[in-house]
Amino acid sequence: MHLEIREARASDADAIGYVHYHSWMETYSGLVSDAFLQGRSLEKSRSIFRNLGCRDMFVAFVDGDIAGFCGYGKARGGDAPYTWGEIQGIYVLKKYQRMSIGKQLLEKSLSMLSHEGYEGALLWVLENNSKAISFYEKNRFHFDGTERTEILDTPVVEKRYVRIL
Repeated sequence: MHLEIREARASDADAIGYVHYHSWMETYSGLVSDAFLQGRSLEKSRSIFRNLGCRDMFVAFVDGDIAGFCGYGKARGGDAPYTWGEIQGIYVLKKYQRMSIGKQLLEKSLSMLSHEGYEGALLWVLENNSKAISFYEKNRFHFDGTERTEILDTPVVEKRYVRIL
C-alpha cells in the first residue's frame, strides 16, 4: 500500500466531495435521521468543496485513490479562545479506516495549526458517535463539558473535545 498525504488542491474538490458524501452515508446511518441523509447528494458535497477551493485541508490517497481528508482552521464559535484552532472535519472512507490514515491526517492538521501559532485545537463530535469519540480520545482530545444542539432534520447533540498543542 502506498499512502500519500498532501495539502489539498482546488482540483481535488470532486474527490473530496466523494469522500464527504460517502463517509456521511457510511458513518452517520443510525446516528442521524434517515431523512437528513436522504437529503444529501454527491453533487451537493462536491459543490461545497468546489466553492471552498479545498484550502486548509490535507488529503490522503492510497495507491492513487482518494481515501480521506481533514480540514482545519481558526476555531469557529463564540466562546472559543482566539488562540485556538479547530479540526473542522475528518473523513476517511470505511474501507480505509483502521489503517492509521485518519491519525496521520489529524497529526498533519494539528501540526499545521501549531505552525500557524494556535495554542490548542477543538472539534465537535456527535454524542452518540462512540467510534469517533474513541478515536479522538486515543489522540489526546478530551471532552471539555461543552455541548451544543444542531438541527440535522431532527435535533442532535454535539460535544466539544479539546487538546493543547
